[in-house]
Amino acid sequence: MQKLEEPSSESKFCSKVLSLDTSIRFAGILCKCGRLKAYHRKKGMIPQLNVPETKLLHREALLKAKMNRVFDKNLGKTNWSIESRDNVKWINVYHEKDLILVSTEIISNHDEIVQKILSLL
Repeated sequence: MQKLEEPSSESKFCSKVLSLDTSIRFAGILCKCGRLKAYHRKKGMIPQLNVPETKLLHREALLKAKMNRVFDKNLGKTNWSIESRDNVKWINVYHEKDLILVSTEIISNHDEIVQKILSLL
């Protein structure tokens, strides 16, 4: 697995994720403390949420990731999760202590995107 430690490597990783599929709108890396370490947004893409809403969404993703650990002993570690809404899909890929956040168009093939992301790690 690739270590995502250096800021430049984290930014490059987000850029690579963004280039995996034309339906990807956003790719970011959230650290365990809830700080967005790096991200890339599709060129010309207007965010669907304002800054406070985005921060709240990141905290929600982090909280869900932490809550999932309760079930690790019996069910195994969570590798990734998806949330499908009317206008967007959110993909969360668990990587060491970080959470890779990806938003896509609703029509995206999320299974294919997840497999491509995992192949980068």
